[in-house]
Amino acid sequence: MNVFPSDTSLLAIGGLTLVAPSLKIMYTPTPKVACSTIKLMLATAERSHRTDLIDQITNPSVSRPQTIHDPVINGLPRLVDLPKREIDNIFRSSDWVRVAALRDPVARSYSAWENRIFRRAPGETARAIELSQDVLMDGRIDLAASFALFARMLGEHTDAFTIDQHFLPQAHIVRTDVINYDMLIRVDKKGDMDRLSNLISERSGKTITASRLNEGMKVDLTKLCDVHTANRLMATYFMDYEAFGFEKRDYAPSVEPYLLSSAETQLVYQLRGVMERLLSVSQASAKQAGARYGFRQIRKAVMRRATGGRAFRDYRVLDH
Repeated sequence: MNVFPSDTSLLAIGGLTLVAPSLKIMYTPTPKVACSTIKLMLATAERSHRTDLIDQITNPSVSRPQTIHDPVINGLPRLVDLPKREIDNIFRSSDWVRVAALRDPVARSYSAWENRIFRRAPGETARAIELSQDVLMDGRIDLAASFALFARMLGEHTDAFTIDQHFLPQAHIVRTDVINYDMLIRVDKKGDMDRLSNLISERSGKTITASRLNEGMKVDLTKLCDVHTANRLMATYFMDYEAFGFEKRDYAPSVEPYLLSSAETQLVYQLRGVMERLLSVSQASAKQAGARYGFRQIRKAVMRRATGGRAFRDYRVLDH
């Protein structure tokens, strides 16, 4: 049984893939699989990390380190934007190293839930959040019950979640059925990140180490996830187990409620309010930036018409 999607177009198999041209490293980032850390390592080694532009971007980021996901900041070209001949060379040449990272599906789904649903990091998850409400006990959030509800909703309404790439199966992103990866690392296995940092260091001539970014609440997953919740998640992500041979971990038959204190519950609500305001401000800034750019282009087009093309020549605008 083929567990990979049938679509083998370039956008389907490499839509997220980035390249570090001077290092000759191709990297397919999988959300919630150390992708922030790996992008930072590559951008640092490639000398493409534009920290000087951080204050100018309008995309919402919960912290300055998280701006590494913005293409303007990391400066790493997207594979799909390159000429076909160059893409073919990257796929086939022995000079290039093709890299991707994987993670235990249950642990990854917890990390995605904590980030996108529980903490409300910006994303296309409005419907998913609506389905995955907090489970409360005496006005306090029960993390274990809330995560269990998420796992059930994910299985029953998968499309509402997988519109956000954080919830996509890894087999939909790391297409080993089409792309010949030279290095597949497991970020949850000791020493695998070191293998990647050593490769990047060797190719760049710089000492590159992995810094932990976007860390979660550091809650012990075994205290939140029982065997029933784990089985639901393993069923939802069965294709990852088939495609990559993940071992199925053992979980307890049941877990105790994991209650936040009243003060912690209120802090969670306040954090979500901050996230909502961050997104609102970002959207307003993007609209203003877009409007300013649009008005400038209209003005330039009018001036070009009036001067017969002598003024404000801008080859990004096609006015024919």
